[in-house]
Amino acid sequence: MSADCVEYVYLETHHWEESLAFWQRLGFRLALNLGRAGRLEAPAGGTAIFLEEVPGHHSLTMEVYLRAPEEFEPSGPVQVVQRWHDSHWGTRLMQIRDPDGRTFTVQVQPRKGGSQT
Repeated sequence: MSADCVEYVYLETHHWEESLAFWQRLGFRLALNLGRAGRLEAPAGGTAIFLEEVPGHHSLTMEVYLRAPEEFEPSGPVQVVQRWHDSHWGTRLMQIRDPDGRTFTVQVQPRKGGSQT
């Protein structure tokens, strides 16, 4: 099984209002407002952005979340950094690393009425 798509890009910011306005000027719509964090939907669909404000003393990070079916299990040269684990928002996550050392998060949605392994 392969990953389906880039589900969303997670971006941290030190300036919530300015960053939100920047993305909104580019056509993104705030679809989930969590105060100083939220999911921004692309104007034509596709990859979303999850934007979150962090304290000024924190270094900013950016993470790429790939969507995959439940049966996804990498093989070959894909290095698994962290095996499947539950997130606090109800999904299953796996960390993988590319040959240049970048890490990506693979995410699957749990099946309704069942658990994932």
